[in-house]
Amino acid sequence: MESPVTFEHLFVGARRFAHVALEAHAQGEQEVFLLEAGVSVERLAKAALVRVHPTLLTEVKGNDDMLLHFAGATTTVPRRFHTIGASTAVGRLRKMDILPRSDEFDGLIELRNGVAHLGTSNAEDYLGTFVETVCTLLDHTGQDRTAFWEAWSDLVQVTLDDRSDRVHKAVQLRVNQARYRFRARFADLPEDAVDGVVQAVGEKGLIVVGVGRTGAVFRTLSKCPACEAEAAALFLEAPADSLLFEMELTAAGLRCGLCGFHLTGEQEIKAVGLPSRVRYAVEDLTRVMHDSTLTATDAVLLGSLPVAQPTNWRDSW
Repeated sequence: MESPVTFEHLFVGARRFAHVALEAHAQGEQEVFLLEAGVSVERLAKAALVRVHPTLLTEVKGNDDMLLHFAGATTTVPRRFHTIGASTAVGRLRKMDILPRSDEFDGLIELRNGVAHLGTSNAEDYLGTFVETVCTLLDHTGQDRTAFWEAWSDLVQVTLDDRSDRVHKAVQLRVNQARYRFRARFADLPEDAVDGVVQAVGEKGLIVVGVGRTGAVFRTLSKCPACEAEAAALFLEAPADSLLFEMELTAAGLRCGLCGFHLTGEQEIKAVGLPSRVRYAVEDLTRVMHDSTLTATDAVLLGSLPVAQPTNWRDSW
């Protein structure tokens, strides 16, 4: 009987768990991401060891059936396969100068074990550590990165790109995650059905959503940089001393109801190529909303801007 512990078997499993991990990360499911990322790295680390020799998966204690089997000394396949854990596999790869020592990676494995046994509320993002470790192992074993990551290749490249500034990297990461959510949500729907959803959630025109002592907040419809649907709410701010007949509004945030993509602040708006400043006149206004319609999500998006009753808007200008 052929051993199921082969490079191909471990490699395919590592790829499957890596995709599940990135799907969970895109959905904001941190604990699932930590679990699946840890399993993926463990499988790939063991695959790298098997490439050298299968005996490297054997624990140096207890029953020696596995050692004899992996060494090819016996033809009997053990009833139970019990190989080394992730920490031991990584430790052996480090001794072989295949993986570097990394506190961040050790933290990923520790959190993965913590989730498996106790659960964790740690919100630190280990996506970069996970992607970098996997790519190091792929390069060492001579495996193609694009073939491994498939649809996630662009996201991985953005994560690894040290030339990008932090804001640009964060935005591009969100773009890729939002596109995944959009495909997952609407993959089975015909195109005209998606168009119907876009028309239902989108409201054209310039709308006043709130007024504070420092100025006013407006909302208008925009094309989403991620899913490209004309269904994103672009929030604009104007200082209290702006002129009604010619307002220069500053982009403050964006939120798409279809794919969940969001931007916060002028820097992130610029990072996706949207204009950070636009001009409107009072004639462009189509509606004044009651301040209660500004949701909690929108408030966070806008930096928790305090809003007053929109009826005070004209008096305050």
